[in-house]
Amino acid sequence: MTSTYNTINTGILPFFSLLLILLFPCYSNGQFVDLTLNIDTKISAQTEQFLNFGTITTNSGQQTIDFGSPDMGIFSITALENQTLLLQINTPNQLRHNDPSVTDLVPISLFSRYGYSKQNFQESFPLQNEVVSIKVEANADPSPWNTLYLFIYGSVNIGDIVDGMYSNNISLNVEYI
Repeated sequence: MTSTYNTINTGILPFFSLLLILLFPCYSNGQFVDLTLNIDTKISAQTEQFLNFGTITTNSGQQTIDFGSPDMGIFSITALENQTLLLQINTPNQLRHNDPSVTDLVPISLFSRYGYSKQNFQESFPLQNEVVSIKVEANADPSPWNTLYLFIYGSVNIGDIVDGMYSNNISLNVEYI
């Protein structure tokens, strides 16, 4: 009878021990790791096409690049759908001769619009020379990215000026928030 009692006793002891462990789990202190990730995105802004008035003769008066003209300037901005962008475009009001000793200036009047299609530029919205908040629309592509296009157009007034190359810069500031 002792051997049967020892067999039951040794079989019951591990069973009750396992039952106690399952019913009353042990508590312990965990370790935590502070993890910081810096992920570069594919957000970009680039010049698709330069605004080009071409060669103009002296005293030719007002020369215009209309909205939709193949010579209008185009910027593209790629960002995540539903992301908010702060855009500001600064356009000059005059062109300067590339030779700093020439003081002649060419008055220029530029306008800008933005839209989501380079081909369907008619479906675009005016953009002023101030900070504008734009939420990037979703598109039909499965990609989470969408591209905005900025269209630059306007006119110059060519008077009695010295021949040469006249230029200035258009500044586009994009903040992703």
